[in-house]
Amino acid sequence: MTRQRFRQLRYPLIALAVTLTLLGTHHQYRLHTSYAASQRSQTVTISSAGFLPNRISVREGERVTLMIVNTDTRPHNLAIRELNVSSTELKPTQSTMLQFAAEKKGQFSFVSDSPGYPETGYQGIIVIE
Repeated sequence: MTRQRFRQLRYPLIALAVTLTLLGTHHQYRLHTSYAASQRSQTVTISSAGFLPNRISVREGERVTLMIVNTDTRPHNLAIRELNVSSTELKPTQSTMLQFAAEKKGQFSFVSDSPGYPETGYQGIIVIE
């Protein structure tokens, strides 16, 4: 290759090398993260009708994120006693996020711990399959 021809191809070759390096790095990153535990996100609204949805299904081993939003006029929380997971008490219009690992299979009830609420519909079930 002549010196003049090399100078003409210098920048396209550099661009090709950078592109191939970035593609290789991206491919390695994707392979590395594909083995991570899967995640499940769900929004749970607390309204005057109770929890919506009141049944949640996840798989064992998943990392679960619950976004809890209180749209009711009274304070509430969400507690899954058997899994030792609970939110703080949420005033109307407040929200919070709960994160936990679904480590054991079964059906677990969740309730609002505030006095009187579980009996009036503020309860649901999370199923870990």
